[in-house]
Amino acid sequence: MSQRYGYVGSGGGRRSGGAAWQWIIIGGVLGFGCSVILVLAALAFGVVTVDPNAVADLPTQTPFIITATPEPITPTVAVATTEPEPVIAPTEIQLEIQAPTASPTIDPTFTTLVAAVDPPPGGGLGDLNNDFTVPEVPEVSPAGEFGAAGAGAGDSLFAQLQSVITDTVRVEGGSFQMGTTAAEVSAAVNECRAGYGGEAGACEVSMGEDSFPVHAVTINPFNMELYEVSYAQYLAFINLLGPGAHRNGCDGQPCLQTRTESETSNITFDGATYSVLTGISEFPMTNVTWFGAQAYCEAIGRRLPTEAEWEHAARGPNDNVWPWGNAWDSSRASTRRPASGEPVKVPVFAFPEGASPYGIYNMAGNVAEWVIDWYDPRFYGRPEATATNPTGPTAGQERVVRGGSWDAMPFFSRTIHRQSRQPNDPQAWIGFRCVEDLTTGVNNPNDPLGTGTGSGATDLELPEVPLAAPPAGAPEDDSGVPTIPPPP
Repeated sequence: MSQRYGYVGSGGGRRSGGAAWQWIIIGGVLGFGCSVILVLAALAFGVVTVDPNAVADLPTQTPFIITATPEPITPTVAVATTEPEPVIAPTEIQLEIQAPTASPTIDPTFTTLVAAVDPPPGGGLGDLNNDFTVPEVPEVSPAGEFGAAGAGAGDSLFAQLQSVITDTVRVEGGSFQMGTTAAEVSAAVNECRAGYGGEAGACEVSMGEDSFPVHAVTINPFNMELYEVSYAQYLAFINLLGPGAHRNGCDGQPCLQTRTESETSNITFDGATYSVLTGISEFPMTNVTWFGAQAYCEAIGRRLPTEAEWEHAARGPNDNVWPWGNAWDSSRASTRRPASGEPVKVPVFAFPEGASPYGIYNMAGNVAEWVIDWYDPRFYGRPEATATNPTGPTAGQERVVRGGSWDAMPFFSRTIHRQSRQPNDPQAWIGFRCVEDLTTGVNNPNDPLGTGTGSGATDLELPEVPLAAPPAGAPEDDSGVPTIPPPP
């Protein structure tokens, strides 16, 4: 009987010699488990201990470094991850405000002239000989009531303005012959045409006819400023009035044009402060209205000169055609016929050799100057013209302008020549200077500043009249040109 071993060996559960390795694995597992149990038991009963110092020799000690030295966290994390822009940006904005870029509105030659002309010693320019800094002053409402403002605020309000006003010189009063003759005008026209190559329309006899006839005038002595009012001086005034004053701060009328109103103006306004390039601060103020000129003079206790006063101060006791004499000299004034180069506006203290007999600068050329009178081309032929201290017509459409300018031919800079402009029509060639009466003093109630430098009023009875048309009923030819003999 046979046995079927093959079946049992292949899956029937028969044990053979090839299963010995299984017992080896089972024994190893049991041995490792017993070892672990023995170690844990030894630790529990204190038979085996672990040395804690051995941990210090481990390669990773990060927890101990962070706990002992936390400082590196700030520079490593906070500084390294902070963007630099927030720190730099405020500095960049500040620089932009302090040094804005601006396009010069004056010929570069003007700045050269500033360095080439030395101001006279003393000279009454005050801080004008230095770079002008806009004063910090209390805000004043631009109401144009300078007399009232000065009386209430006193020296404290106008201290900065007072420090830069121009010195005056005494102009003796008396009688003089005002106006000119047909022969003088004709000679001036011929000289003008010859000097400009016979340019048609440059100068005409009809342009000088409103200075006829010659008539005797008597005036009281007075003081006149040595120089035309400069940008620096006028800035002190307009900044005292406060932001926006240029629009209606001079007796309710515009004071001046800024760069916003006219590209020929050199005054900028940033909404808070009026300013001008430092290099031209000592040049004469222009683009100023008649109201703005008169308001400035009143604010410092002075006034605009009458036409008669202006002419007498320019001509002197010898009734000169030019402030220096009766012959034209291009080296004594800045006009459109200069000694060399292009015509330019110059500092207010330039051309001392061209001063009038009373020592007053630039009464020929540089800038024309507002005076207080209304303009009437026939006024010299009226009885009122020969009154003592004449003040011109009582009404009109335009105010008189005197002295010619850097942008006009010498013909218009003669001491007897008359021009006119509407009071609210400022120009780049019109400026002004002030006068004061000799009745001023520290006890004078008409001195709004209380300094004795001016009156704030006048001995003259200057009419205060609104801008108006000539009075009704005036002769039909009231605005015409007088008939004169033909030039020889």
